[in-house]
Amino acid sequence: MIEFNNKIEIKISTTINKTEDVKKIIKAIENIIEVSCEITNIGINGSTNDFNKLKNLYEIFRNKQTTHIARKVLLRNSKDNISRILFNKQAAVVNSIVICEKTNESPLGPIVMEIKTENIEEFIDWFVPKHKI
Repeated sequence: MIEFNNKIEIKISTTINKTEDVKKIIKAIENIIEVSCEITNIGINGSTNDFNKLKNLYEIFRNKQTTHIARKVLLRNSKDNISRILFNKQAAVVNSIVICEKTNESPLGPIVMEIKTENIEEFIDWFVPKHKI
């Protein structure tokens, strides 16, 4: 993985439904990005400033050739050097990365990852380039 040299803040969160197993939801988040999670009364939150935590996604997007989808979503959801991408929670539980374009595409609610950096376009070009590396 090529290094990303700018300061970065990555947040990930999801709600917890009454029917869901908290341990499985934490594992789903960890299948996307390895962060320490905090459980609240309504959900689970995690954050990191280490771009290396994105290595799993960085590789998955290239191996599954889903870079163009992730790029489209990140660009569309970009504003003020912040972008977000949604993942299907049920798919993440079984270690499958499925991008959602809208929140209702994940029946139990999506896992939301938000990225903040000094230059979001530069991050997107690094994370999900126009052409496969």
